[in-house]
Amino acid sequence: MDNLAFTKIPYGMFIITSSFNNKIGGQIANTVFQVTSNPATIAISISKQNYTHFLLENSKKAVISCLTEDAPFEFIGKFGFRSSRDFDKFSGVNFIKDENNIPIATTFINSYFEVDIISSLDINTHTLFLCKVNNSVVLNDNNTMTYDYYHKVKKGFTPKNAPTYISK
Repeated sequence: MDNLAFTKIPYGMFIITSSFNNKIGGQIANTVFQVTSNPATIAISISKQNYTHFLLENSKKAVISCLTEDAPFEFIGKFGFRSSRDFDKFSGVNFIKDENNIPIATTFINSYFEVDIISSLDINTHTLFLCKVNNSVVLNDNNTMTYDYYHKVKKGFTPKNAPTYISK
């Protein structure tokens, strides 16, 4: 099997945030997709090792934000290469909170979706969360960053916990 074929599947770049018992967290994710338009439903895949997984599993609520191409690598790294367990990812970041106390970054984001988790599927190392969209907001018309753009222009890499990680 040629694992490089998987790199040809297009993905976006997103920040997934959640809150539970006054603890907040978030992470970069690339596996987010619309499942249906009516009812509006989105699926996300999150590693069970990530603190965001714990928040999602317990709160059953999330915000999915679309990252823009102008996001600097440092901003991406802040949400992608550290754990919310022991690092405040929102320090120095402009954000608002929704009615569920979930932080929503407002810089380098062009839109976001407030969702309730309605179902989940255990996929060994990850969980696929099925989410009902309660609200969506467009902040600007900046281009959404694709995973291809992240690799080719930002020179980013895929961390081990990402659903699209391919062992060398």
